[in-house]
Amino acid sequence: MYKAEKMMISLLQQAIKEDIFILLQHDKTSKSIWDALRVKFEGSENMIKSKKALLKKEFDLFTSLPGEDTKKLIERYCHLVRSMSMLSITKDHEEWVDKLADALPQKEWGTYLMILKNTGVYDRLTISQFIEKIESQDLEQQKIARMNSPSGQQDVKMYYKGSVPEVERSPKIQTAFSA
Repeated sequence: MYKAEKMMISLLQQAIKEDIFILLQHDKTSKSIWDALRVKFEGSENMIKSKKALLKKEFDLFTSLPGEDTKKLIERYCHLVRSMSMLSITKDHEEWVDKLADALPQKEWGTYLMILKNTGVYDRLTISQFIEKIESQDLEQQKIARMNSPSGQQDVKMYYKGSVPEVERSPKIQTAFSA
């Protein structure tokens, strides 16, 4: 058993950066090193309790920010949901969906949400299904806006992820016939 313990301590020392290992307070057993590492990165019970309370408050206060587009709002919401899940904070499907629906700007999304709620589909949606519907509707709204746009120019950023090359226009030639 002594040999196995020494090997475990050696493996932990090799796996953990030296500057982090020095900060860990342990009594030189592999279990104490592991427990100290867990506390260092997950936090103590009081820290976890505080994080949970903070995330619950963030969830209660979650809303869209001024000028934030739908994609950014959904990214922020998914990050919050993931953080809450990591700390075992659970909500039922209806709570997750309702919070995101309430966070969407009512001016843009009120009618669509009303239609969803009145069709009876809304009550059965999971958060991922709801996000898919919102993203689909957002793309539809972008399409309509593009079709109604007087400029009618392509938006290469919608389908080309690389850097968009700048197109240089050739200089205008001045002639005697130019207006």
